[in-house]
Amino acid sequence: MEFKLNDFHYNIPDQDFLDDLKTVCSKLGRNNITMREYDEIGKYTSGTIHRRFGTWHKALIAAGIELTVNKNISEKELFENIEHVWITLGRQPTDREMRQPLSKYSKNPYLNKFGTWRKALETFIEFINSENDKSQEVLQVEIANEITKESEIVFKHKTKRLPSERLKVQVLMRDGNKCRLCGITVTGENIHFDHIHPWSRGGETILENLQVLCEKHNLAKGNLEYDNKPNL
Repeated sequence: MEFKLNDFHYNIPDQDFLDDLKTVCSKLGRNNITMREYDEIGKYTSGTIHRRFGTWHKALIAAGIELTVNKNISEKELFENIEHVWITLGRQPTDREMRQPLSKYSKNPYLNKFGTWRKALETFIEFINSENDKSQEVLQVEIANEITKESEIVFKHKTKRLPSERLKVQVLMRDGNKCRLCGITVTGENIHFDHIHPWSRGGETILENLQVLCEKHNLAKGNLEYDNKPNL
């Protein structure tokens, strides 16, 4: 009989643990896994992974594995999450990018609900382009309060000054993540949604009057109006 010491896996990279977690999930044909289930067919031990990441829950999240509590995510919540990721990136996200901390959910709930990531995006686009954008609707009382002055001219707006998340995505889909003035690629906090015809001069918050600018040119533009409207 040969006596051997068990490997302690002290020097194993985090990614190796995460990859094995996903491999075991794939073998089980499921989007979640318990510590006991992992110990039965996993390459390492659940205890080792638990210690490395602090909790089993955190290890699953790091691996992009869905937890049981995420099974009943509504379609609205999934779409709002895509909106957040799309606006943060400034472009259409890939399924591989749907992971924390950028995305609240991984690609798995989208695959479960829509079948494929492509179908999820197609349904999301239909939702974004639907005419009934309630978040952009304004009550008559609110309209009366949204007044701007340019010299002696008083403007009453029909829309709110800040674009809705849905409208931001529509602008990004049209302009891409490039500044309309200098053409550089913008992402994250460097994405600014500018009123082509300034809000202070009566410009409304609608798709035709919005454009993507970088922070530098949005601040430099101020209330000026440039003849660079996107081709619609």
